[in-house]
Amino acid sequence: MNEKLDNFLFHETKIEKAQRKNHKFISDFPDTALIRHDQQMKFNNSFFFKKKSIFINKHNRYADYPLHSHDFFEINYIYSGHCTQVINGQEVNLNKGDLLILDINSKHSIKSLGKHDILINILFQNKEVNLSWLDSLKSNQSVLFNFLLNTSMNKSSKNQYLLFRNNQSLTIQPEIKEILSEYFFPLDFSGTIISSYLDILLTKLLRQYNPEMIKNNKITKDSTLRQVFSEIEKNSKTLTLNNLAESMNYNKNYLSNLIKNETGFTFTELLNKQKILKAHLAVVSTNRSIQDIIGEVGYSNRNYFYKIYFENYDELPSETRKNLKLME
Repeated sequence: MNEKLDNFLFHETKIEKAQRKNHKFISDFPDTALIRHDQQMKFNNSFFFKKKSIFINKHNRYADYPLHSHDFFEINYIYSGHCTQVINGQEVNLNKGDLLILDINSKHSIKSLGKHDILINILFQNKEVNLSWLDSLKSNQSVLFNFLLNTSMNKSSKNQYLLFRNNQSLTIQPEIKEILSEYFFPLDFSGTIISSYLDILLTKLLRQYNPEMIKNNKITKDSTLRQVFSEIEKNSKTLTLNNLAESMNYNKNYLSNLIKNETGFTFTELLNKQKILKAHLAVVSTNRSIQDIIGEVGYSNRNYFYKIYFENYDELPSETRKNLKLME
């Protein structure tokens, strides 16, 4: 399978053949996939995630890729060779086996790749893929948890990225190759298998993080915010701002303003996010009734629960379960 995958990835596409001749960028996506503004490109997530929650492609070689951004997470994996990117104005050099996770709205451009340089793009919407995984980590102090959770909630968060360098202790190549093989040569249940391998991949990365990997993440630096997130995670069903402030020896108004200023969201919004995470996990992984789930996560108003759930997933719980059955 690896030989088949190698042949597929190193084979020159039509765009690559054209770019090799003139070294000028040719877009591999239709205009409907792009939003152009002030000579910059932003990818339209509705194009990539119409029918699936993960989109994977090989980056075309032989031409510089212009500055662009997107409303979804992107994993860049160097399958072969090397790659130079400029991310939010900072040049980053990547080599074979390195893996980069780009934050939502990060702006980056990619220098021209050579014949032996293979860059893989794995795009995924974090609200669709593995919020149950995030919820199950049970470690709000982990860098990866905070990175994904913070950006999923906070659209105003500073752009950031995670860079994992290839080394002997980071063995993610099997998962990457399985994901690529299932995606490019699909069989029955390939979508489910890809999601499972993505779970394993991200969890392996979680083992390997170090504080140098993440940029501008206030939550990882601020012990008060870490405690806030810890309490929200552990006690989301019954937690109130009053008892949180009391347990932390803070004035309620001061703590409320601190949370809002540092995260961009109110205490109630963060609490709702955690409750909905738990509700979503129960919806997708159990057969319990929606009414029981509503009570379990701490909602007394069913209509309010449905409103918050829809805001996060663009569908109702019953639709979530229906869509899961269609994917089986």
